[in-house]
Amino acid sequence: LVYLDEVAVSIGLGADAEVKERVQKAIYGVLANQSAGGSFGLWNPEGAGGDLWLDAYVTDFIVRAAEHGYDVPQISRDIALDNLSNRVAYASDFTNGGEEIAYSLYVLARVGRAAVGDLRYYVDSKLDAFATPLAKAQLGAAMALYGDNQRATRAFQAALAALNKPAPTDVWRRDFGTSLRDDAAVLTL
Repeated sequence: LVYLDEVAVSIGLGADAEVKERVQKAIYGVLANQSAGGSFGLWNPEGAGGDLWLDAYVTDFIVRAAEHGYDVPQISRDIALDNLSNRVAYASDFTNGGEEIAYSLYVLARVGRAAVGDLRYYVDSKLDAFATPLAKAQLGAAMALYGDNQRATRAFQAALAALNKPAPTDVWRRDFGTSLRDDAAVLTL
């Protein structure tokens, strides 16, 4: 979001004020799809509550938007973050996957609301079960935000080692993500 206005203006998508207005309208549109429990639906709040990765993605967006001065009601942020906390606390165990848990923990850690015990558990006990380098890097970044450099280093080393392995071929990743995008995100984290 920090460069969104500048990029939009530079490629002719409108003046700075016009871009800010469109972004603000988009934020309100996203918030209109938030349920009372804090989760988000794709088309309306009634469809919310089933996709933890989507909830983490939208929560990340609204938290970052608020950090950059956009109008995001505090209650919307709070219930979105509470939703992530609750969903992570009751997440099922997994042997392969976990991308939505890693992303949720990273979003929570960015605002100081991740349970450090959860972070330690996932790095110490489940790191190899996370299917993507991006998920491992998100755990590393979350640990770094909490000042645990030893675990952060271990998670980032696992992410870098996993970059050379074949990417998962699940439908979500195939349709909405690429290895290049994930590699860039690992580098950014």
